[in-house]
Amino acid sequence: MMQEMWTSDLDKVLEIHRRVIKDGFRRDTTPTGKSYAVSNLRGGVGKTSISFNLAYEMSRHLPVLLADVCPQANLTEVIMKKEKAKVTIYNALQPRVLGPAFGEQAKDIAFRVSQFSPSFAGGKGCYFIPGDAELYEFPSYLYQQLGVANTRNNTEIVRTLLWSLRDILKTEAKELKCESIIIDTSPFYSGGTHLAWCAADALIIPVRVDEHSVESLGLLLDLLGNKARDFAQWNERGGGLEAPKVAAIVMTMAGAKSQKEATPDAASRMFIERALRIARKHSDLFVTDPTDSFVITDDFMSAGRISGAKSIPISELKVGGFHTVSERRLQVNQSAERYQRELAYLTSIL
Repeated sequence: MMQEMWTSDLDKVLEIHRRVIKDGFRRDTTPTGKSYAVSNLRGGVGKTSISFNLAYEMSRHLPVLLADVCPQANLTEVIMKKEKAKVTIYNALQPRVLGPAFGEQAKDIAFRVSQFSPSFAGGKGCYFIPGDAELYEFPSYLYQQLGVANTRNNTEIVRTLLWSLRDILKTEAKELKCESIIIDTSPFYSGGTHLAWCAADALIIPVRVDEHSVESLGLLLDLLGNKARDFAQWNERGGGLEAPKVAAIVMTMAGAKSQKEATPDAASRMFIERALRIARKHSDLFVTDPTDSFVITDDFMSAGRISGAKSIPISELKVGGFHTVSERRLQVNQSAERYQRELAYLTSIL
């Protein structure tokens, strides 16, 4: 990528960000056919916005399957609005986890996103499996079944349960000829998020530039890599399952108060530096050098509100265009072009 000598990890990440904003820099790669879980153990960091926009960006290059395993179902709301899903990811998980008494294996659980969001038309295709509020109850069902299997020392059943979401998504992706999978998760490790980590090849971790979000990054990486923690212990009980790697850390809401273009403000730089130190301590968990996994994104502001409210990917927003959101008339300003370049760069490192 770049051969320059850097005085610090922060300098390198900030310089790459500057090139992204100024020159539209991106890696000379196209997205690979992998499965990703967009995850952080804290809400409000941008998981849903990133999942929605990343699915659009990647679907320009290869067919994508997108799934919502968060019981809040925010991604489902973004895509479907008030339309009620006939079949959800919960309907697919229930018989696999609780047995055939809860119905046959759900089929045809995904639909084209362009059915609800015309902006997704074209490209290579993007399909979506909706979320469900019933997932709030799911952890108790899952761990009850895992506990029974573990008591009987039945490694095969533990593995089958841990891979239940993985197998659902792989089957659906094969039928739809999707080459990549993106899973939007909840801010809680248990239940759907746990299964998403078992299903994913790699994690994309949004981290907002604030105290609690940076702390949650440390907690997540420890949970992912510490052999004494719950995730690793269940992987061992399932026969030595592999943990996903970290593909990207996306620093969100950076630069909102900056007075300089392409330069995050002092507070944002402090939190980015702290996140880099945490990542460096867990460098063995990353797909590549942690500094090459960092992506800085600005506060999406009105563009983000418009995107979520209108189901329009940020890359499809036209600068100068007007949209009515919650009875307010909002205009897409020039900053949308920055966000578009940042999202393109994120896509290029995957």
